[in-house]
Amino acid sequence: MKEFLSYFGGQLMALITFFAFPTIRYFLLRRFSRKEGAPELWFIPAYGFRLVVRNLPRKRTFSDLKTRAILRTVVPPGARASISTFMDEVLVSKDDFFLFPGTDETVISFRLERTSHNSVEFIFTDKLGNEKKRLPLNSFEKLICDYTANLENIFNFDIKMGKRAEITSKSLAEILSQIEAHPVERQLPLDRVRDVH
Repeated sequence: MKEFLSYFGGQLMALITFFAFPTIRYFLLRRFSRKEGAPELWFIPAYGFRLVVRNLPRKRTFSDLKTRAILRTVVPPGARASISTFMDEVLVSKDDFFLFPGTDETVISFRLERTSHNSVEFIFTDKLGNEKKRLPLNSFEKLICDYTANLENIFNFDIKMGKRAEITSKSLAEILSQIEAHPVERQLPLDRVRDVH
């Protein structure tokens, strides 16, 4: 009986170790990967604003990167519907194979301009600030940037990550006032960042 318990105990420990080690390693990798690939909004005076997947100071590789930027308008409930309706206009949707260490992925580039009537215009641009589309800032509720990617690691436990960055048109108008007062390169706050795991 003693030999059986010893044998059974050894087998049980081997089984627990076999499953526990990869599970613990996976959850530790997920925990430490939360800060990787964070979305950041930057102002670059020569080009305008860029919302990026930040990887410049990090040493990580991402694969199968998918990004999307939309402008969301909320149609409030009314006589025709009892719930709010989201109207989304996709500005950018792209796939990239890799994001290597020391580089950022630009999700969207844009400028903000004050008109002669003191209203603000949102100008969707390429990375060099060349205009692609112009619309009034008050024509949408918020700018939403989504992205998903695989975070590569040396243990071959790739972590699938996803994030959503949101900034309201009201916050963009406030940012323009800050930039007009002090137009230097800097990082600016986002209203909300959601992790999707």
